[in-house]
Amino acid sequence: MQRNLSERRVLILFAEELKAISEVARGARPPSLLLRGGRVANLFTREISVADVAIAGTIIAGVGSGYPGGGEVIDASGGIIIPGFIDAHIHLESTLLLPAHFAAVTLPHGTTAVICDPHEIANVLGEAGIYFLLQATEELPLDFYFMAPSCVPATELDTAGGEIGPEQVERLLDHPRVLGLAEMMNYPGVIAGDAAVAAKIAAAHRRGKPVDGHIPGIGGRLLQAYLGAGISSEHECISAEEALEKVRYGMKIIIREGSAARNLADLLPAVNAAGSRNFMFGSDDKEAAELIAAGHMDEILRRAVAQGCDPLEAVEMATLNPARHYGLARRGAVAPGYWADLLVVDDLRKFNVQLVIKNGRVVAREGKLTAAIPSPQIDSSVLHTVKLPRPLRADDFEFSAGPGKLPVIGIIPEQVVTEKLMLQPRRDESGAVRSDPERDVIKIAVIERHRGSGRMSLGLVRGLGLRSGAIASSVAHDSHNIIVAGVEERAMAAAANELARAGGGFAAVDGDGALRAIMPLPVAGLISMEPAAKVAEEMAVVTYAARSLGATPRHPFMTLSFLALPVIPHLKITDRGIFDVDSFSYIEPA
Repeated sequence: MQRNLSERRVLILFAEELKAISEVARGARPPSLLLRGGRVANLFTREISVADVAIAGTIIAGVGSGYPGGGEVIDASGGIIIPGFIDAHIHLESTLLLPAHFAAVTLPHGTTAVICDPHEIANVLGEAGIYFLLQATEELPLDFYFMAPSCVPATELDTAGGEIGPEQVERLLDHPRVLGLAEMMNYPGVIAGDAAVAAKIAAAHRRGKPVDGHIPGIGGRLLQAYLGAGISSEHECISAEEALEKVRYGMKIIIREGSAARNLADLLPAVNAAGSRNFMFGSDDKEAAELIAAGHMDEILRRAVAQGCDPLEAVEMATLNPARHYGLARRGAVAPGYWADLLVVDDLRKFNVQLVIKNGRVVAREGKLTAAIPSPQIDSSVLHTVKLPRPLRADDFEFSAGPGKLPVIGIIPEQVVTEKLMLQPRRDESGAVRSDPERDVIKIAVIERHRGSGRMSLGLVRGLGLRSGAIASSVAHDSHNIIVAGVEERAMAAAANELARAGGGFAAVDGDGALRAIMPLPVAGLISMEPAAKVAEEMAVVTYAARSLGATPRHPFMTLSFLALPVIPHLKITDRGIFDVDSFSYIEPA
């Protein structure tokens, strides 16, 4: 019988479906879809063999030969049949795409399921933001699963627009597409036994659902104290040594390979040492332009194999391992009784996806979407989220400091971790601190935008490369206040004001305060309403504008957005000040 997409997201089969599966498997009934003559990748035995794959409705009924015709038959000869890809950890909001537009661009690349941490939109809109995404993903031909955010706001000292407490976590965990508790960034709270943190973790344990971890750079007894709470995964490892220590203690490692942070090359030696069963792949944060130009999980597999990873191990880490870890029953393999989420690829090096089958139906061929995707519906409650009490002025970005060195956030290329620097700033004759583009030390500010409080903080950053002007973003992990960096104070004010007028987004302003480019992100100040191609085009324009001002990072706005993330070492900035992640406390700027 035909099931709607909502019903097919969990493994519940009716008696007549079970009967049909049995009959197809025995050859007593034609398959609804038959893939004939392909080579099947068996992830259980690490074998590849020629076989037909017979599908009954949404389920694989058999893998073998001799199945009768009668239904749809597809010649898969010359191709390799593998399971559909599962992204083990992604922040959907970081793609800047609405779910329907994300599905349209990733399905042709073989992604059939994603496990999302929606803490970005939750930090702006609270529980309502998560339910917006759940509703927006309900009838799409790609399975969107979610984890209940654990740290909204990210810290008690940060100002977010929403809050997810133990009560909200309890409700969210009861949703069938919420698979567990999302990355527990508050590792000091876990180690200290904070009551609210413990209540959230316990809520997941009572339901038998996993808890994702987030404990970068921490080992030894502190790591063991953290793991004692039953936290089972990690996606923040940046070295093989760090990953191996965590695997020894039983953690599953999600190898992150996104747009801003790329850890694949550094972590593959750990896969060779500890075995692929302990690892998964996740994109974490991915830009729309890269999804279009390079792909999604298929591109991660291409890179992994090119760097020496065994091809079948790579496929396992992108399919079977995340399915097992997150309790997605009978997903992630080409075997009887498993969901018919399948790909036909040309080989296990290039991973060019020739055919995508989702829930037993063809949804993409040769890189082109064939399935219908409903147009996204936008509720007005997720718009108009940037609130400033008044337009900002140049003097709002002035500050003075006594003699001596000041803390400076040091950007590390291609990483979300930063350096904690102490540098002598440039000062004018009155003692006011000024940007110093010659030394690549410029001003940075975070402005609270959820409540219109007017609160803001100021600091210094090195590594953006701006020679003049300013760039600003309403995407500022994790609380998503406005973050702006610039050389001239008037440019910083103008950039922030442009974002307020647009309802959020990215802006680049020249040294005179004139707008060079803006990319509106009206949905929670995080997401565009445009399809992926338009988002990529707008992102290219605003990035070009930032580079014309001197910006040097490959992804200047994504780099800027992570400078407000107060749970990733070592030095960050929030609307309340300069944050020392190592001591988990704010420090004075002078």
